[in-house]
Amino acid sequence: MRDPRAELAERIAGEVTLSDDPGATLRKWREEFDVAQTALAEELDVSASVVSDDESGRRKNPGREGVRRVVEGLWTIDERHGGDRSRQHASVV
Repeated sequence: MRDPRAELAERIAGEVTLSDDPGATLRKWREEFDVAQTALAEELDVSASVVSDDESGRRKNPGREGVRRVVEGLWTIDERHGGDRSRQHASVV
């Protein structure tokens, strides 16, 4: 049996990389995890404007490493808040 975290990360990464609007897809997932831009930026050790620029398309596609970092950041933040969103999405995957 595969790790639900890995499956969810793969699903998110696939959606972002195949999307016509990767930034909007990143925003969708951040909002699905109920994480503020500032909280994600803090977790990723970047400024909130970097997250905003990624989501608005002012920066190019974040690439595989950027997507991986965002997914791990969302998961880590969610785990600190009890892990409800992670469990919810992992059960669907």
